[in-house]
Amino acid sequence: MKNIFAIIFSLLIGQFVFGQKTPISYVNNERVNDSSVNPWVIDNRISEITLTSKNEFEFRSFPIPSSCLTWREHKGTWERKNDTLIFSEQYEIVESDARFTFSNKNKNEYYHLEFGTDKKSKLSDKHIEIKFVYDFDSDFKDVKLKMELENDFSLKIPYNQIPNRKNLASIRFEYFLPNGEKRNGYITENQTVNVKEKDLPNYIGITLIEKPKKEIIYRITKAILIDNKIKIISKEKSKTNLPDYTEDIEFKEIYENES
Repeated sequence: MKNIFAIIFSLLIGQFVFGQKTPISYVNNERVNDSSVNPWVIDNRISEITLTSKNEFEFRSFPIPSSCLTWREHKGTWERKNDTLIFSEQYEIVESDARFTFSNKNKNEYYHLEFGTDKKSKLSDKHIEIKFVYDFDSDFKDVKLKMELENDFSLKIPYNQIPNRKNLASIRFEYFLPNGEKRNGYITENQTVNVKEKDLPNYIGITLIEKPKKEIIYRITKAILIDNKIKIISKEKSKTNLPDYTEDIEFKEIYENES
């Protein structure tokens, strides 16, 4: 009997809450433990859930509250089924602009870059912009150069033309296809483009993707209404054939209506 009463009471509260005019915000300003000692500790969890209209929502996070550059927003639509709130959103992922093959030619004293496209289309522009990206801990500034490709659309960069080569983490390129579309990427085998884990191989094939594949990812988050609070109970997103490097949304346990 008590359980039935609790459910009825919760539903009545829910009807009262959703009878209010939007926006309605649910807030949890809790921070990770270390942030009280160090205000620069990053906490990516969502801090505010706002029902901005009868069917739209906004999630907001403040990884470093004092730095608005780190603040993030996620927007989508919501619906209510009994005491459950269902938040739906979507985002697009795009295939990388380029693919790479790496090998080493021991006798070479230069980097050899060979450019082509996945459709074997003829390239036309011989101008290319190159940037040498250095290991973050070295404190060397990246060096940007405008260079010209050979007739076969390859590029040789002698080692002695690269300042501080021992600290080179990656080579960034920027190039325009015949249709005017820009392609760029970081040439590296490291996990992070500005962290050197090993030397860059000196013979590199670069395949420019003419029409990168795209996919839409659908993400659903569910929460239950408890009195004047909401609690996240599940989150899921659709599967993809392309690599998805988008960070997952992280939540706190309970969000309370701030009104």
